[in-house]
Parts: sequence; C-alpha cells; structure tokens
Amino acid sequence: MHLFYGVVLIAAGAAVVAVGRSAARGRLGRNHVARIRSRQTPADDESWRIVHEAAEPWSLAGGLALTLGGLVALGAEDEAVAAMVAALAAVFGIALVVAGAIIGLGQLRHRSD
Repeated sequence: MHLFYGVVLIAAGAAVVAVGRSAARGRLGRNHVARIRSRQTPADDESWRIVHEAAEPWSLAGGLALTLGGLVALGAEDEAVAAMVAALAAVFGIALVVAGAIIGLGQLRHRSD
C-alpha cells in the first residue's frame, strides 16, 4: 500500500507544481477547472495574473511537500508509517496551496482598493 501512497502523492505534487507555474506564467488561460476559485479570478486577465502570480510560491511549496511526502512514503518499510507520512504531507501540501490562494486573493483586493 505504501507504493500507492507514494505514487499518488508524487503525481499530485507534480500536478500542483505544473498547474501553479502554468497559471502564474500565463500559459494556462482563464478557465473554470484549474484555477483559484473566486468570482474575481476568471473575470479578466489582469485579475487572473495578479492572483496566480502571488500564489505561485505557495503552490510550488505545496507541490514540493506532496512530492517529498510521496518519496518518504515510498521508502517507508512500515505501512502505518507510510500512511501517516502520506496524511501529513497531504494536509501540509493542501494547507500551503490554500494559503497561496488566500494571499493571492488578498493581493487582488489590495490592488483594487
């Protein structure tokens, strides 16, 4: 089972990094699937750019946390340890991505004031 945890976390981490970088660099246009969810982000290109640029470092950190957790889970010899590492990495990675979204939206609100 630790193989499952490791592969899923590594794939999730790579996806978070790829989407976060693509959105921040303008290679991922405004859409309703892969984005920071708010009413403002898909409204116009400038809002999209502001939010995703501010969130990029946090998305990268979240993706890295997921990937590292996956690598540790792969190397764990005990299933309970692998499951605990996977859960902690998932919570920490998601928390970083959410923090980035909050910071990005705050940046947008700050610019529109």
